[in-house]
Amino acid sequence: MEISDLHVVTEKLTRFKTEYQIDILPDWGEGSDGTWRPGKWTRDELDRLHRFVGLLAGAMGGSEKFIGSIGGVQIKKANIGSHGGEALSHRVSLSEKGPFSAWTVVHELAHAWDANHGWRLSVALEKYTGGFTSIPLSVLKRLFGKRDSGFWKPEERPGRRGRLPGCNAFGYFYGDKPSGSNWAFNRKEDFAESVAMYVGWNGNNELSAQAHGRVERYLLPNGAKDNFFGQVDNWEDYARYFYPENGDYTKTKRWQFIDELVHDRIQLN
Repeated sequence: MEISDLHVVTEKLTRFKTEYQIDILPDWGEGSDGTWRPGKWTRDELDRLHRFVGLLAGAMGGSEKFIGSIGGVQIKKANIGSHGGEALSHRVSLSEKGPFSAWTVVHELAHAWDANHGWRLSVALEKYTGGFTSIPLSVLKRLFGKRDSGFWKPEERPGRRGRLPGCNAFGYFYGDKPSGSNWAFNRKEDFAESVAMYVGWNGNNELSAQAHGRVERYLLPNGAKDNFFGQVDNWEDYARYFYPENGDYTKTKRWQFIDELVHDRIQLN
């Protein structure tokens, strides 16, 4: 952050707070020696973050619904290893190592939303979509059934990344078609990805290209590299698990669940 941006940035922080109950943790300012320390944030990043938050808030029904659902959140830059973001209740961390995407922001805020409700949103999505979690059954499937991974970890090659139901570290059998899966997939990640897909699908916004790219890759033949993610996999084989009816993500139970949720038609246990 440049010192010349301080006045504008201070106004932006106030907008985050008044519109969304978001506190941005500053890492810039004067040091003990009186010199300016710019930190990791930039003015442009705060502008983009405000826009990305607005996409989720709009999908949820406005700023009041956003505040009521997430209950206030602190967002900071942090060294979080290889992760683009991390989230718990009322806290989101974005990687300080590089720029963040709209997808990452919405995904992590969705985790904060879920966490603010005791992770019951992801449990409800799991049930709504016909999925379940069972480590013992996952182990049995990897022992005796069809699997697309190593036994204890994925393999970085086509057809071995752990995309099939239950072939993941968490024993997550995902039910109706998600937009994708891998070894780290579980119901919490499913919820966050489903929210991002809902915001991006046919939204003509910064998430839309990725949302459509996640679905359209399953039209590719096995061994092809998808244009958006640059990954080679057996897309044709996986289409039955991920490609929605007529390529329309709104036909999936995941889109329908998030739509019901933002319109207050989901009852949590």
